[in-house]
Amino acid sequence: MKQTFPAHKRQHGFGLMELMVVIAIVLVMSLAIFGVMSTSEGKKRTLTSVNDINQSGNFAMFQLEKAVRNAGSGFSQSYLQSFGCQLYASTTASGVILPFPGGTMAKPFDVLSKALGGSYVLAPMIIAKGMTTPKISGATSDALIVMSGSAGYGEVPTAFTSTADAAQLNLQSTLSFNPSDLVLIADQAGASGALPCMIEQVNPTFTAGVAGTALPLAGAYYANPIAAGSVSQSVTSYSNNALAMGIGNPTGNPPAFQLFGVGENNVLYQYDLLQGGTPDTPIPTADGVFEMHALYGVDTDNDGKVDKWVDPSTAGYDYLTLESGTAAANSTLLTIKAIRLGLIMRTSLSEKAPVSPVAPATTGPLTLFSDLGATLTFTRNLSTTEQNYRYRIIESTIPLRNSLLLN
Repeated sequence: MKQTFPAHKRQHGFGLMELMVVIAIVLVMSLAIFGVMSTSEGKKRTLTSVNDINQSGNFAMFQLEKAVRNAGSGFSQSYLQSFGCQLYASTTASGVILPFPGGTMAKPFDVLSKALGGSYVLAPMIIAKGMTTPKISGATSDALIVMSGSAGYGEVPTAFTSTADAAQLNLQSTLSFNPSDLVLIADQAGASGALPCMIEQVNPTFTAGVAGTALPLAGAYYANPIAAGSVSQSVTSYSNNALAMGIGNPTGNPPAFQLFGVGENNVLYQYDLLQGGTPDTPIPTADGVFEMHALYGVDTDNDGKVDKWVDPSTAGYDYLTLESGTAAANSTLLTIKAIRLGLIMRTSLSEKAPVSPVAPATTGPLTLFSDLGATLTFTRNLSTTEQNYRYRIIESTIPLRNSLLLN
């Protein structure tokens, strides 16, 4: 006998319209969730990129401040003899390294070195305005030439007692020198400016003595004479009024004769003029640096205080003049007591191009030194593409502590 069930107990499935409604709801919810996740991920990437350039910018400024604050250590106290002297140095591994040989230094310092003919003078700090051109920025950035010894800014130079021999300096005392130390030799300046300086090295077998006056020379940085083109400089060419200054040890406590500048891929590079590492190889220091610009802080009345800020393109303060080694240029170097340094940092990731009326990530323009007046303010306008990135401005006033002691 066939069993039947009441109509209200029959099982019903979903109809086509019900399934379509459910699918539509699921799709809408999926799109909403995807949109939220996409927005959240975009904000996360933006926040991470901004944090990265904040950290990188602080590190870059720390490295630059450390170098600039120490500028002039080991030779500023002998500025009458040393400031503006053309540097001669050579190594057994690379031959002549100063003046820089050949026509082209590694990027981003190739343009600067070519403009100077490879010749660098001894000076605490010089700004070379607009002498690097990072590919990403497409605009020029400033380069810094910073020099310092590492034997202590209070070190007293040692005078010659007589003219030097080819491999020996005859000094009043050798007590302040250690084996393998680098020695900067400077003579009394002439009427037109400083005479050439040589960087030599103490013999690794040297033993300091209280009564010692003979300082033997030998090692990787010893060379006599040093010939740069048609010009040659010899240890024996210095007068008995010359000075010897310890500027550090190449292995344990090296001096810092460096260039700083922005190169490819928003990277801040530093370059060792003494070629202590791999020859002619800039060292990446910090990324995210879009541009770098600087001003001089000048003491006009010799009271140890910055009285005015000067653009480094100003006549008399341009890098070609300050690198000329003339008496006038050396006097100008003495008035520079600080620099105002500004970094423009940029994220590595581009934001999505905005749809009007939404504003781009950064509208610009970007400004540095805005508190110093219109003539010293640096303004960087941004193209439409550049506005899709985020930027940070980092500024610092850095005193040249060794120059401040020369009042």
